[in-house]
Amino acid sequence: MTAQPLTPAVSTAVLKHFKGWNGIVPAGFFAYFLGNLTRADYWAFPEDIRRLYDHERLETFSGPSVDDNIFDWLVLLEAVIEARDEFTMVALGAGWGRWLVAAALAVEQFSQIPCRLIGVEAEPTHFQWMLQHFRDNHVDPAKHDLIEAAASGQAGHAWFYFGKPSSWYGQSIIRDKALDKVSGKTEVDYNSEKARRVRTVDLAELTGRYRKIDYLHMDVQGAEYDILAAAPGILKRKIKRVLVGTHSKEIENSLRNLFGNLGWICQYDFSIGGDVVVDGVALTLGDGVQVWLNPTL
Repeated sequence: MTAQPLTPAVSTAVLKHFKGWNGIVPAGFFAYFLGNLTRADYWAFPEDIRRLYDHERLETFSGPSVDDNIFDWLVLLEAVIEARDEFTMVALGAGWGRWLVAAALAVEQFSQIPCRLIGVEAEPTHFQWMLQHFRDNHVDPAKHDLIEAAASGQAGHAWFYFGKPSSWYGQSIIRDKALDKVSGKTEVDYNSEKARRVRTVDLAELTGRYRKIDYLHMDVQGAEYDILAAAPGILKRKIKRVLVGTHSKEIENSLRNLFGNLGWICQYDFSIGGDVVVDGVALTLGDGVQVWLNPTL
C-alpha cells in the first residue's frame, strides 16, 4: 500500500498548553520561546543581527516564530503532551541539540516526568556545541545518550563531511566507494571540503536500551530512507512518532511507500520547497517535512 501525500490544515492548538518565556537574554546568546538559550556563535548571522545579540536584553515570547521550523515545534510539543510516565526522544543529525533541549524544557514545564534524550551528531564541533548547549540550559549531558557518530542504516564506519560549523549544517555521509579504499588516514580533502572517518550507528543500537521512543526527529541530509528502511520492525514495535526532514523527491516517495506499507498515519507531508499557510502566515519550506504516527502505539 502506498500512502498518498496530504496537505492537511496545520493545527497550532498544542501551543495553548505552553507558556512563552519572559526573561533576560545574556549577551552573546539568543533565545527561543520556552527560554532555551543558544550561543549566537552557533549560527553565521549577518553582521547587523549579530550585533543585536552582543548585548544583554529583556525578551518576551508568546509562542514560537512561524517560520520553516514551526513543524519541529508543533510535533515536538504534541509528543510531549501525549507522553505518559516517561518521555523519550531521539534526534538524528542533532546539530547543537536545539530540539533535544527544547524537549527537556517542554517536559519540565508541562509534566515534569522523567525525560530521556538520545542525540546523534557526527560533525565534531557541532557535537561539542551540543554538550555545551545542554549545560547552558541546565540539562546535564551525562544523564542522556549523546553520541558522536553518524546515523546510518548499518552500524560501522563511514566517511563524513566536517568543518564550517557555524555556516554549514548540511554535513552528510559520503557515498563514494573510492574513498573506502583510502587506508592509513582518518581525514582527507574531498570535493573541496574536509572529510573524516566516523563511527555510524543504526536504530537497533540507538533504541536497544529503550522500551519505547515517543519521538524520533531526523535531519540527516539524504540518509533518512536508508536509516528507516533498515529497521521496519523497530519502527513498528518501538517508535510512536517520526518527523523527517526530506532532501529529495525520490526520498519523499520512498518514505511514503515505507510508512504506507507499515500502516502508519500521515500527519503532515510537504515536499521540498512546498508552500504552506500556518496561522495566516504563508511559508515556503526549504527542506521537505513528513510526519508519521504509529497507530499501534
